[in-house]
Amino acid sequence: MHLLLILLSLHPVMKAEITGPESPLPGALIVKPEMAPLPIPPEQDEIRIMPGWPKRVPGNSMFAPCRGVALADFDNDGRQEIIMPSTAGQLYVWRYDGSYYPNWPRSFSYMGQYAPAVADIDRDGEYEIAICTRGMTTGGGVYVFNENGTVKNGWPFTGLVNGNFADSPTLADIDGDDTLEIIAGERDWPIGHLHVLRHNGVPQPGAWPCSLDHVPALGAAVADINRDGEQEIVYASYNSLYVFRADGSLLPGWPVTNPNGGAFSYQSPALADLDGDDTLEIVIALHRDGQGTYAFRHDGTILSGWPYRFARWTYCPPTVADLYQNSELKVICGLAGIIGGAADVLYAFDNTGSTLNGFPIFQPNGDAAEGNVTVADIDNNGDMEIIFTSNMMNSTDTMGYLYAVHHDGTPVAGWPLRTYGFTYLNGATCADVDGDDSLDIVTVSYDNNGTMAVTVWETDTPFTPLSCEWPTYQFDMARTGRYQPPQVGIKESGRRHINRPVKISPAVIHAGSAIRPTPPPDRPLTMIIYDRSGRKLTTLVLGPEGTQLPGQLSPGVYFIRIPAADITSKLLVVE
Repeated sequence: MHLLLILLSLHPVMKAEITGPESPLPGALIVKPEMAPLPIPPEQDEIRIMPGWPKRVPGNSMFAPCRGVALADFDNDGRQEIIMPSTAGQLYVWRYDGSYYPNWPRSFSYMGQYAPAVADIDRDGEYEIAICTRGMTTGGGVYVFNENGTVKNGWPFTGLVNGNFADSPTLADIDGDDTLEIIAGERDWPIGHLHVLRHNGVPQPGAWPCSLDHVPALGAAVADINRDGEQEIVYASYNSLYVFRADGSLLPGWPVTNPNGGAFSYQSPALADLDGDDTLEIVIALHRDGQGTYAFRHDGTILSGWPYRFARWTYCPPTVADLYQNSELKVICGLAGIIGGAADVLYAFDNTGSTLNGFPIFQPNGDAAEGNVTVADIDNNGDMEIIFTSNMMNSTDTMGYLYAVHHDGTPVAGWPLRTYGFTYLNGATCADVDGDDSLDIVTVSYDNNGTMAVTVWETDTPFTPLSCEWPTYQFDMARTGRYQPPQVGIKESGRRHINRPVKISPAVIHAGSAIRPTPPPDRPLTMIIYDRSGRKLTTLVLGPEGTQLPGQLSPGVYFIRIPAADITSKLLVVE
């Protein structure tokens, strides 16, 4: 157990919470004043804000943004564009330096409360952005935008009943045709409907949409959880947890309804093999009478050792990570804080549901940790750190907090970071945003006057494909919720790709020599070279005639990655 350090004197603060999905007005922001101790400021500012940031934009003061941003490299320059919808009906795309990407921002109807999903859904070599929008209680839809800011043909989808879609959509190929389906839940009080839509906006064949026994409660997760060769969709209403086949039928053992009297609210599931049997567990949190963290097997039974019951409710989506870097998965989940006292707010468990040494994390000011939790090596010490959010804002300077602890629960030096308002129900996204081979941290925050902010911090920590165990909400930008161990050449669902395989030759080569793609690509491709440890060395442009390797490469094994072709090749450099 660890206690985060605070100033003992009391200060005026504001604490945020939102109404649940079962509420007549779901997802509404509630802000309460309180006197509370504040965190001790870091001794030095070890992490700086990237030039051009933060960006502040109008939002809706009644509805807070949730779950952060998406990242994608639209122009193939090795740098990430930052994508965020607003609760004021605008979709923003910024370059790494804070300037607008051409043709952005764009308007849409109603509010975009949740993080977007991004992937090449129709396999045309270009990214698409999918967002869900909602009105107060009715109205909204699912939008798909092209990179150039236009709405894709066939969209928006306005729903079966009233088009009220709240959480992030999920993008996954559930029928094996190489294009991605868009999965989203529609509110139809007092029930809901789960939709699976093809890339052109047409409903997926089968039993879709599927009706739910209560309102939609979270974002979907997708994987082959029972290893039958078919993708399953994990979803929840306020009352029940479902596992659907690709045709809309239910797997045996599902749904599971109100386990231990619990209910589902905003805690999107994580999918991972906790017990090493090659099938995937569904890791999810509940609140109400059954509040806690649960691990369900693919057949609907609860994994031995679980659940871990909490003393209070939680809206936190659990995170799964190899926290100790020993090939054993751990589960991390936060929970609500309290008013007027200390609270246990962040837990970490082994795969049997036992609490790890150093946990839970206690906040002396009762601060909550219900945003999505990120796991990455943010200080270059070779160990993973845990980044988590806050529901507190200092009333004097209107600044909020973003916390980090080491894998053993001890605080990270230089933290908490100060954000422009609350980070509550958001979370950090970790990546190399500006292409300088160092780790960057992106957050969304907001105040109680309707202003949203996006901030990018530079850590100066070297970034490799091995730097992040759980980098963003629902693990990836397609929001699949499927944990995959980081590795050089990992294929992210929905990455931009070309429609034919590319082979790089020769595979044995001298430094400074030319390499060529076969067949020649019809457009320039980004090619990234890594050393055998996974450290990124350089980025080159590979044209139809090939390119020249750097002359300073020492003899040894390297990896060449071409993201647009979804391939990684081994390269042997000889003297």
